[in-house]
Amino acid sequence: MKIAINHLPLKNAHKLRGVGYYTNHLLEVLKQDTLIQIQEFINLPEVKDADIVHYPWFDLFFHTLPIRKRLPTVVTIHDVMPFVFSEHYPVGLRGKINFFLQKMALKSCSYIITDSKVSKVDIMKHLKIKDEKIAVIPLAADPVFKVLSNDTKLLHTKRQYRLPDQFLLYVGDANWVKNLPFLIEGFCKLVRSESFKDVKLVLVGGVFLKNVENIDHPELQSLKLVNKLIKQYKLEENIIRPGQLKGDDLVSFYNLATAYVQPSIYEGFGLPVLEAFACGAPVISSNRGSLPEVGGQAAVYFDPTNLEQFISITAELLENASLLNKLSRMGLQQAAKFSWEKVAEETKSVYLKVLRNKP
Repeated sequence: MKIAINHLPLKNAHKLRGVGYYTNHLLEVLKQDTLIQIQEFINLPEVKDADIVHYPWFDLFFHTLPIRKRLPTVVTIHDVMPFVFSEHYPVGLRGKINFFLQKMALKSCSYIITDSKVSKVDIMKHLKIKDEKIAVIPLAADPVFKVLSNDTKLLHTKRQYRLPDQFLLYVGDANWVKNLPFLIEGFCKLVRSESFKDVKLVLVGGVFLKNVENIDHPELQSLKLVNKLIKQYKLEENIIRPGQLKGDDLVSFYNLATAYVQPSIYEGFGLPVLEAFACGAPVISSNRGSLPEVGGQAAVYFDPTNLEQFISITAELLENASLLNKLSRMGLQQAAKFSWEKVAEETKSVYLKVLRNKP
């Protein structure tokens, strides 16, 4: 079986984002399958001999998918968030034209892959794709994320970044959907309590070190509000912002965290939750989007619009060591249900279905 996979996300700004992560890991595991020959390409004319073409990403507002296809085509659509929250994602005329072309191009695709059941429902609704044409294939954490038994490494990381004994961890971006002003508000009220005055909040991501105050861009409004609230509530000493972390350090942060918090309004998948599980970190998660799919019974959930509920749940966990240990064990079991080998097998099944239905 000869599969041509478009690896453009590894050559542009997507390289360090979720799309690049997915493309890289998918290529890595599929290349290990002796029954599959992989050809990587950027421009379709480069594909000389293939049974199927796979685009591992789909851009809603840029024309990236050919309308006419000489080969059966599979496309991965991770989410359609700009349509779910259209009021937060304004689209110009050019974007509308490109979306029209992209939607036309989707009609002649053989199969759509997406990361979660929630995303599948959204794709059916907003892109008018039939149920039987969409396969849900959940992602997985990189194997590097695991429980560390090396106390020396953990101690070194703790000292290097001056991490306290108790801290809540968040890893990711700071756009509107991540709901970080909510997290700052909740954390502020939490640390005002004498019981939790020594608890810190760690925000991991390069975005948290950017100077954005004089940049006028709609996607930076949430980050600006986060920075404003930190100053307003005088939380500079309570919040640690180490920037973008390399693999080993990030694994250590997950291992050291008292709990990982995912406050998002919506996620098409929510990979940091799986990373936290795999490192034994208890997870406190929003109950929106695909997060309950990823977390299963192993996370504690809250309504991301209910601040008092979030504070109450977090306080209860911080005071209950046995519950934290139980969640840690359950998280490890949940993480074990996801693997890149499973992603490869299920993706291969999609390829086989396409070939069976090939005219």
